[in-house]
Amino acid sequence: MTLFWHNPGFAPSGYEHFNIDAEYSYRASMYNVSGIPYFNWNGLEQGAGGGANCNWEATFPGLEAQFQSYNGQESPYDIQIEGDIEGTQFNYNAIVTLDQDFESSSGTVLELFVSEDSVESHWTSCSDDDLAYHHTRHLARAYLTMDDDDKLPISISLEGESQIFSGSFELLEFWNDSLLSITAIVQNLVTYEVKQAVASNINRIPTDRDFDGVLNLEDNCPDDFNPEQEDLDSDLIGDVCDPCNGLVYVPGNVNGDANEGYDPIINVIDILGLSDYLEDGLGNECQMLDVLEDGDVNQWDILFLVEIVMNGEN
Repeated sequence: MTLFWHNPGFAPSGYEHFNIDAEYSYRASMYNVSGIPYFNWNGLEQGAGGGANCNWEATFPGLEAQFQSYNGQESPYDIQIEGDIEGTQFNYNAIVTLDQDFESSSGTVLELFVSEDSVESHWTSCSDDDLAYHHTRHLARAYLTMDDDDKLPISISLEGESQIFSGSFELLEFWNDSLLSITAIVQNLVTYEVKQAVASNINRIPTDRDFDGVLNLEDNCPDDFNPEQEDLDSDLIGDVCDPCNGLVYVPGNVNGDANEGYDPIINVIDILGLSDYLEDGLGNECQMLDVLEDGDVNQWDILFLVEIVMNGEN
């Protein structure tokens, strides 16, 4: 996938809508762009210059060789984009998942862009008027994560872990919505290396992947069919995909016992379970072992749990 950044200094009259000056300057300064046209592969390999009089065929073999040198490289990251259009706004989730254990380097973030494909353009550097008109591919229209406050650091490190980044952007009047895509890349802002990239047309993104009639962005279990959206413990995770009942698993209820009304039962069995955890480290994702809720699980939690049981408190 590619993104084209238009240099504002080369916009002829009538093409001012190409110009996103601050965004262009940000990316250009990142790579120390010194010549136009300029290209960058995976944030690492640079090049500049094009064929005379827009003779792109002459430059294609070299660019293809560079592309093939990167083609097929594997990445530990997977990116999925989902979203929906609401009036003049596009709401999205960008989901980053690790396919294997991998410790992200400091400065690794998810960068998000909006691009428009096949935008009619006029290139004054082309000598032949018939060659001066082209359709620009994947023209960058917005840089959603340019500002420091909008940066999205990636912190996952274990296989199967995910981070979900949510946001929205306005669909401007002069954009062709049918040709708009949201582009997401995992990039390190220290080395500039790109570890994964994906682009999705906003009209072709699956909006209801479990086919239960509830849009992904509103579905409390987007991968599991649950049209009724039951959520017994009101934790915004639907019952069909929620492994832990938050009404039952409260601090101290180590084994998850409860009565028919989902009231937790805390007794001596929980004390033994907490003791076993401190001794051998065995437990499960639902257990609320930090009885004191101070960020540590230790002997003080056992003492407090013993006091709870002796006083008959739940």
